[in-house]
Amino acid sequence: MSTFSSVLIGNESLVIQCGEILRGKGHTIVAVVTRNQDVANWATDAGLRVEAPGKDLGVRLNGAPFDWLLSIANLDIIPGDVLALPAKGAVNFHDGPLPAYAGLNAPVWALAAGETRHGITWHMIEGGIDEGDILVQREFEIAAADTALTLNTRCFEAAIDSFPELADILANAAPDRHKQDLSQRSYFGLSHRPEAAGRLDFNKPAIELDALIRALDHGDYWNPLACAKLELAGKIALVAKSSMSDGNGAPGEVLRIEKDGLTVATGDGALRLSGFRTIDGSDLDPAMLVDIGHVLPSPDAVLSERLDTALQAAIKAEPVYRGIFDSFAPAQLALTATKSEGVLEQPVAVDADAAMTALALIAGRLAETNHVDLALARSSDAPHGYLMSWAPVRLDAQGDVETVADSFLTSLDKARKFGPAPADILARLAGHPRIATPQIGLSDDSALIPGTAITLATQGGVRLLGDAAQVTPAYLNLMAKRIEKIAAGTAPQTPLKTLDILPDSERDMILYDWNATKTNYDPDLCIHQMFERQVAKTPDAEALVVDGESLSYAELNTRANQVAHRLRQMGVKPGTLVGLYTQRSPFLMIGALGILKAGGAYVPLDPAYPVDRIALYIEDSACPVIVTQNTMAADLPKHEAQVLTLDADPHVLSAPTDNIDSGVQGTDMAYMIYTSGSTGRPKGVMVEHRNVSNFFTGMDDRIDHENGGVWLAVTSLSFDISVLELFYTLARGFKLVLSSDENRALVSNGRMPMTGKGMEFSLYYWGNDDGVGRDKYEVLFEGAKFADENGFCAVWTPERHFHAFGGPYPNPSVTGAAVAALTKNLAVRAGSCVAPLHHPARIAEEWAVIDNLTNGRTGIGIASGWQPHDFVLRPENSPPNNKKAMLETIDTLRRLWVGEEVEFPMGNGDMHAVVTQPRPVSKKLNVWVTTAGNPETWKEAGRIGANVLTHLLGQSVAEVGDKIKLYHEALREAGHDPKDFTVTLMLHTYVADDREHAREIARGPMKDYLNSAAGLIKQFAWAFPAFKRPEGVNSPFELDLGTLDAEELDAILEFAFQRYFEDSGLFGTIEDCLDRVEQLKRIGVDEIACLIDYGIEKQKVLNGLTYLAEVLKRANTEVELDADDFSIAAQIVRHGVTHMQCTPSMARMISMNDEARAALNRVQHLMIGGEALPGALVEEFAEITDASIENMYGPTETTIWSTTETATAAHNVVNIGTPIANTQVYVLDDEMQPVPVGVPGELYIGGDGVTRGYWQREDLTAERFVADPFVKPEYTAPGGPRMYRTGDLVRWRADGKLDFMGRADHQVKLRGYRIELGEIEAAMTDHSHVTQAVVIAREDTPGATRLVGYMTVDGHVEESALRKRLSAVLPEFMVPAVFATLDVFPLTPNKKVDRNALPAPETRQVTTQSAAFVAPENSVEKEIADIWARILGLQTIGSRDNFFELGGHSLLAVQAHREIRKNLGAAKLSITDIFRFPVLSALSDRVSETLGKAQPATTEAPVDNSARNDAMSRRKQMRARRMTRSPE
Repeated sequence: MSTFSSVLIGNESLVIQCGEILRGKGHTIVAVVTRNQDVANWATDAGLRVEAPGKDLGVRLNGAPFDWLLSIANLDIIPGDVLALPAKGAVNFHDGPLPAYAGLNAPVWALAAGETRHGITWHMIEGGIDEGDILVQREFEIAAADTALTLNTRCFEAAIDSFPELADILANAAPDRHKQDLSQRSYFGLSHRPEAAGRLDFNKPAIELDALIRALDHGDYWNPLACAKLELAGKIALVAKSSMSDGNGAPGEVLRIEKDGLTVATGDGALRLSGFRTIDGSDLDPAMLVDIGHVLPSPDAVLSERLDTALQAAIKAEPVYRGIFDSFAPAQLALTATKSEGVLEQPVAVDADAAMTALALIAGRLAETNHVDLALARSSDAPHGYLMSWAPVRLDAQGDVETVADSFLTSLDKARKFGPAPADILARLAGHPRIATPQIGLSDDSALIPGTAITLATQGGVRLLGDAAQVTPAYLNLMAKRIEKIAAGTAPQTPLKTLDILPDSERDMILYDWNATKTNYDPDLCIHQMFERQVAKTPDAEALVVDGESLSYAELNTRANQVAHRLRQMGVKPGTLVGLYTQRSPFLMIGALGILKAGGAYVPLDPAYPVDRIALYIEDSACPVIVTQNTMAADLPKHEAQVLTLDADPHVLSAPTDNIDSGVQGTDMAYMIYTSGSTGRPKGVMVEHRNVSNFFTGMDDRIDHENGGVWLAVTSLSFDISVLELFYTLARGFKLVLSSDENRALVSNGRMPMTGKGMEFSLYYWGNDDGVGRDKYEVLFEGAKFADENGFCAVWTPERHFHAFGGPYPNPSVTGAAVAALTKNLAVRAGSCVAPLHHPARIAEEWAVIDNLTNGRTGIGIASGWQPHDFVLRPENSPPNNKKAMLETIDTLRRLWVGEEVEFPMGNGDMHAVVTQPRPVSKKLNVWVTTAGNPETWKEAGRIGANVLTHLLGQSVAEVGDKIKLYHEALREAGHDPKDFTVTLMLHTYVADDREHAREIARGPMKDYLNSAAGLIKQFAWAFPAFKRPEGVNSPFELDLGTLDAEELDAILEFAFQRYFEDSGLFGTIEDCLDRVEQLKRIGVDEIACLIDYGIEKQKVLNGLTYLAEVLKRANTEVELDADDFSIAAQIVRHGVTHMQCTPSMARMISMNDEARAALNRVQHLMIGGEALPGALVEEFAEITDASIENMYGPTETTIWSTTETATAAHNVVNIGTPIANTQVYVLDDEMQPVPVGVPGELYIGGDGVTRGYWQREDLTAERFVADPFVKPEYTAPGGPRMYRTGDLVRWRADGKLDFMGRADHQVKLRGYRIELGEIEAAMTDHSHVTQAVVIAREDTPGATRLVGYMTVDGHVEESALRKRLSAVLPEFMVPAVFATLDVFPLTPNKKVDRNALPAPETRQVTTQSAAFVAPENSVEKEIADIWARILGLQTIGSRDNFFELGGHSLLAVQAHREIRKNLGAAKLSITDIFRFPVLSALSDRVSETLGKAQPATTEAPVDNSARNDAMSRRKQMRARRMTRSPE
């Protein structure tokens, strides 16, 4: 056997596998022809020649003779001149068993045909397509669950398996060849498509439909044919998965609705369908569109023929458009939603062709990508929804105007020629990307393209059409002016990215109209003077609270005045810089105010910062005086300043207490705050009193302050936003609650009752049959009387007819009337009235009687019905008509209740108007919609303004919480306030003095109840770990319960009972039940309807009510907080906090903690700033609290916040809003010229907030603080026409607000801190072995941004030693969480470090210096270690590892705490435990302790405080340094 040479052609990884086999056998590969980059990379690495397919391939290959041409997974037609090159011939791999299934997509067609076997073929390329002689063939069985994806994979496996045999055959001089029997040939070409575009015909057998769906399931890979489709409520939906199921019904009838799919009847059985998407690939919940009993339509012959015809024309466009969609960049505009509807119109004074080209050029100028795609309207005669309504048109935005315009016109001509593509092409793309309709459309017709924001229409005159929900008339006019400007002429050689599209009207708007912020304020008013003015107004009001200490406005003023007088004696006057080095205690405010009153400017010296950094601040500022506390003075670094110890200097106590006139003016400095410096040296920003005075005026317009409030301050004094918390509050009459150092970042201190929110309790009856005669209703009557006397709000009685339970309750109005006669305080409710079984007039009359008996305390839970046999009472409302009947009955009942005449038909067809009697007492009927969990029913309840009654049968607490969110959203959309409505949750209930006693009492009755519900048994059997699922059964509803023996059934029922007892009822002791109530409060449940009669002996039921009453009482009692708990959550509750400011990182910490989330519900106003604010976080906060959220933006250099925006969750990142009082914002290009709306540029800020500049850094001040060439004289600030260059990239939106886009340099915002990465890099390169360092902020885990330090080294660098070294000179928030060592840094073409190409840090093996690695020793340690590893990005965590030494910080600690509580069930673990026990083994012991598990005694490992400068790591030290005396 000899060797041979070959050329490989192919575009899949199969080429690599086969190539390696050839090389292993010693054969020569002359060249590899491919367009696949992975294949090309393999060939290059192997030293093989690589050629691209296409033009002149034969010429390119002609110079290198070879034996065989091997076409492997290659779909391209090979040119004749290429086929003529090999000396011995050409061979092709085919993924089908030739001669059957020749052509394309053989696995798909084999599956669709229901084949049971398939195969692959290696054949000669001769004659027609796939007609050549067979060399090797393999066949194999098709599995029952095979899809196009899995069968393709098996074909590739067979190809690899058979290729060695092929190689050996080709090595022979005369390979064995076997001719095909072409009479057995079947062929599928490019134009072959499934019948009716893949629409499911439910008249066909289930097995055929299942085969079709599996045949079209390509997973995440490109689907070249079609998606399986059906029609839901008139909309075309795609379905990805199917399995055979049980059930019968009319073809297309919906038999079951499950969480992730539908079971639908077919011609001979049923099919379970899942993986639903809209026609464009978006996720779709079918339960929102159909109900059980609905019949899904099947295509008839006429529709099928129309679809086939339309598709044959449309598939020609697929290859053209697929290339565009694979790199789609839809045209985007900087828009915001409006509240308008309809279509706007704006004439454009330009001819059609010029207008289209101009608009395309504008789209390219606005785009941030190298190309941009627009939508061209395309119409067809195809049935609606099956073809796209638009075609993509691409503009290459790189190049000059002439070149770009020519390429656009070429793309436009193609789109016009090929027309629309099949609508499901978007869902068939590899990876299923979400393809959005471009916001800019072009139309040769006269209509707005659906999904676009603007469409240029040319039929009947050139005009812009705008979606009024997205654009305003002003914006449409702006776009028209731009088109007219470009069409009027531009230099052809102008680069598109510098094209001037800015008309004069737009220039005036962005420079002046949107900067018209002139507001009166007093520039000579100083911070302390505003405070003194408030002292005069409210001297006795509480001004300051720190933990347990409090000062009134007068007391705080007195103490600050004494300090000021002492400072004057020490030489402090206007212009003097004074260091402020105190704990977050009353002395912080006393010292700061004292410095200001003395005329000085304070310089924050944060004790949490490294000593070296504080020394730098003292040295650089040359402050002659430092204000501190006695216990801290010794901690100061070496200095030459005078020191005033606030709590020990006797001159302070004897100093005068009156206000002092220091002569300070508005132009004097108020404070100087150091910010990170790019050169490695921090820079001091000098802020004057006039800047702050203007800022306070600006905040008056953005913050609710008229009635004061309570403000919780959590920000470090070194962070300039503290000025808002500490001084604006005291200037506007707030009570300031100052979090101390040890509590500033402590979101909660363990489990805390959700004080401030009560819970209603009612009794719910289900159906105990307790005897004969009056005894049958003893539990009802005695329970109602007990409830009436013990604070319960209502009694619910059900409607039961032909059920296993509920015989005593055929009509809730009858039993309800009996309860009404026995009680004085309770509301009487139907739980529920099955409205479709009754005439609405009868319901209204019966419940009007009860309304009179209760004096207006009625409520009706309305249900649509769940027992099919019940509908013998009113067959016309049988499913699927029952839901419609229910909603119509609710509407009719409401009209009858208020006395409206309602007409009903008589037997002869005439209408008769009815006013029901008796008239009710209550003016409004209280209606509950009863839902078993269908999200659409929850939303419907919201839309009609009804309460909701639900349960936990088949849904979890978390799922109910999600549905409450949907319900509240629907209420708001319908104009209702969710506070006015009630969510009632029915829970099986039994309370006792002992948890296990309660379990034993409830076990038998609950298991009997569950045994009566087949659907529930199936669900629990499916979830039962020991249950062996039958082969071929894919969902619980397909189970045959008859196959279970008694032992299996009892085990499943026991499993189900334990699930209910632990997770879904109100069971156990009073404390157990209070925990459940707390959980339900937090998801938004308003009332618990306690189901008490489900089979428990009646006297035990009645005895248990005493315990239940105690649960009611304690659940509605304000619980005292721990006197030593000063966490954020506790302080909010204790002081009734109304206002709070924090960074998004702090907000995220709050959102991850249950106690803090609950407490936040009390806060009314949140100010969030310092980082980009994600819309998802705003959305999450909207679920937690009704507080207004103001997104704040601004650099220290322009005085704290310069723009703000009231936040909503409408965008991925909340915009930064509009400028505050006397502030101008400009978005400029590199030439400092304004850029158009929608185009990113650098933000410059001018106005009265622009500060003096940088302390003793005239060069840097001149660079960053530049002349304002735009401001009008009447807007010029007292400090002159200056503006600050922020380095932030922003863009104007159409509504005059700013979108934040990122940074133009290497500065970042992390956890609210502004960090110059260069300063960290400089500190890293101070290490003797670090040759180069680059630091970036990465968000490898969503929501968890961290600093990563990359370095090249010339010797060993121990990571822990480097971290400790950096911690000595940098604040904790500037120390990288992760370090990575690279051989070389990736470079850009300009030979600069390519920061975007830096690799994600690999998960790391970690060993600490403190101890040798010890593996986790028990299951708890292992679970915690897994959580740490995931959060910290580490591979291995040891038993002695310290969370903070591994890169953890406070935000990650909160995340770890949340996951440990959730995953290990450690509900009693507090966030402080993460800080108290930072070593894994110690934390594991603590978790085990909270779980009640015995663990070997573990000595808490010592914590290296230098490794984590978080305040929580030094709680005891901080407390020791607290004030040694109480304020006078």
